[in-house]
Amino acid sequence: MKSKVLFILIIILLIAVGAVWLSVHLLHLPQEKMVNDFLKAVAESEDYSKYLVESLGQHSFPTLLKRLKITHYDIERIQFMEKNRCKVWMSARFPAGRVPFSMNMVKLDRQWKISRLPDVGYYTHGIPIKLHEDEKREKIWHLLVGEKSLEISAPPEAKIQVGEPVQFITLDGMLAQFNPLQPVKLTKVLSLTDTELEDEKLGFFSIEGDFPVYYKDKDSFIFKGGRGIPAGAVNAVLYRTHDQKGRMAVLHGPFIQFDTIRVLLNNSNFTDILHPSLEIACQDGFEVYSIPNRIQITFEKNETAGFRPSEHGIEVWKNGELISVSMFRWHIKSKGKSPLYVKTIYRNQSDQAKGTPYKGVLEVARSKDMLTLVNEIGLEEYLYSVVPSEMPVRFGLEALKVQAVAARAYAARAILASKYRAYGAHLDDSTSSQVYNNISEQDISTHAVNDTAGIVPVYEDQIVDTRFFSTSCGYTANFHEVWSNENNQFPSDKIPYLTANPQYPGNMPDLYKEENFRAFLNQADMPGYDRFSPFFRWNVKMSRQQAEAVLSRNLPEIYKQQPQFILTKTADDSYISKEIPDEIGSLLNVEVLRRGEGGNIMELDITTTHGVFKILKEYNIRQALEPVNLLDGYPVILNCSDGSTRENFPLLPSAFAYIDFSRDKDGNIEEIYIYGGGYGHGVGMSQYGTYGLTLMGKNWQEILAHYYPGSKLVNLYELDHEPNYD
Repeated sequence: MKSKVLFILIIILLIAVGAVWLSVHLLHLPQEKMVNDFLKAVAESEDYSKYLVESLGQHSFPTLLKRLKITHYDIERIQFMEKNRCKVWMSARFPAGRVPFSMNMVKLDRQWKISRLPDVGYYTHGIPIKLHEDEKREKIWHLLVGEKSLEISAPPEAKIQVGEPVQFITLDGMLAQFNPLQPVKLTKVLSLTDTELEDEKLGFFSIEGDFPVYYKDKDSFIFKGGRGIPAGAVNAVLYRTHDQKGRMAVLHGPFIQFDTIRVLLNNSNFTDILHPSLEIACQDGFEVYSIPNRIQITFEKNETAGFRPSEHGIEVWKNGELISVSMFRWHIKSKGKSPLYVKTIYRNQSDQAKGTPYKGVLEVARSKDMLTLVNEIGLEEYLYSVVPSEMPVRFGLEALKVQAVAARAYAARAILASKYRAYGAHLDDSTSSQVYNNISEQDISTHAVNDTAGIVPVYEDQIVDTRFFSTSCGYTANFHEVWSNENNQFPSDKIPYLTANPQYPGNMPDLYKEENFRAFLNQADMPGYDRFSPFFRWNVKMSRQQAEAVLSRNLPEIYKQQPQFILTKTADDSYISKEIPDEIGSLLNVEVLRRGEGGNIMELDITTTHGVFKILKEYNIRQALEPVNLLDGYPVILNCSDGSTRENFPLLPSAFAYIDFSRDKDGNIEEIYIYGGGYGHGVGMSQYGTYGLTLMGKNWQEILAHYYPGSKLVNLYELDHEPNYD
């Protein structure tokens, strides 16, 4: 009897287990079949869209499976979250190892469909920097991607090497594939655009994406920004994917190559950096050579090399005959000590027969079916020409030393920033950078450069931004109250050593207040350091019609260039960026809304019969109030403090000014009067102020400390680390 009962119990238990097993598998079978059918369709390149909800139509997961030829999968389990929703847990062997992933499913109109596919992450570059295990003993890799660090789990069998850049793919946050990037040791980086890197000996490389650049400092990698390779760098390694596209670069060692600078040369009028053709000669003869394809041409002292762009590159002509062409840039070097003469560029020092002399090496490259010309020259030799071009030599040796140090610091920052790297240069030769080679070298300015060789001011390990200008009104301006930042925010970020300070013995506080500033500016006999400048005080008178003509021309143009800083007042008294009408109407008022700590105008309202327009930033204000006559009749006269005058001056000398009017009996403006002081933006070192301080017995070190407070002087060529410049 007992055995019979036991037998019945066993039978019941087996039936129950079988029922459970059967119900589970019958229940799971539709989902498993759906997943398997979907994966089979992907593998056989059939239409798989019917298995997916509509929003997954462009998902990258199927493409990844086909690309990696993944055809075998294991379904680990199915987890039901509710009656009509479930998650399918799976795994497959990817190139990096076995990777688990999951899909979500939903039942719609009695049919199961896949509602979520694994997240796929494609990364063209990354640097593995650290490996650790989490609490589940899973491998977690830390990779640098741009300036961010990513944590990615990896299969145990993934063999990644720390410090070796890779291209990789993740699946649901786990490493699915990686390939080491191919390193190319570069010789000397000449230029870098959005799509191309040019190396001196290896030629051109195609690049794509953000192209992050890192500086390797021992075992750590420091992000230097997208395309952050200074022109002329000789310690860089390019990393490419298998399709030969450059994706990133690493600088091995700090960039401290300040002995040479690369200057982009403008045309004769400083209106363009592109030249339709170029002619170069030298009294000692010269060599013209293209390095990657090893072409070298010799020119004798009476011969001229002509360069012209063509569809095949850059042509070289001699005596009216085409003798060579290269897709790479041409280098031109004197055979002796005589400079190279560019016969197609004219400067103040140019010889009409010979052209303009340049020391160092010249480089001709092609850009936009035109030519660019770069002068590579020693930094100190570069300064021999910059200093007399930027400051009158009559200011004396001590003042010229100040200018030499300021110009050297500016150049060093320009080398690091390489703003003109797309053209193979650090800076250009115009007022956009520093005026170079406009005036011939002078013994006294060369002496000033040599006496301060290598010296630059630094502030907390940062090369000082040595802004300078011609003349102050007796007060300098705060940096942040003159310029906007990269995000077009104004006022911008403060710089602790570029601050508003008095430029005379004593102090006149609260110059941001209109009445205080007017009283300050009316002190024509004030003993300011800049009083020897004709622009220490100035004034200009314009008729209402003249002012209206200037505003009607300039405001729309300035708006096109900087729409965020030319605003229109709305009915609710707010200001918006809005296109300025071609005719602004009759002028009703001009009002200063805001001044900086040093008294410079930051915001100006122009009220006309067609609206109220707010102008922000000093340079925009100076452009808008340009003292010229655009109508018939006599020029507008700018009266200077030394009794001299200027006709139709191309820019209001400074924004350190106040405005008055004369009106008729009906209150209409008849004439506008602008009273001002100083010449330039007013930030940093004043050149006339420097001259005035030397007359008071101050030496160049004391003057630099005065204009860049808190800085200290170091030798640029003795640095063992890369200084900051941001």
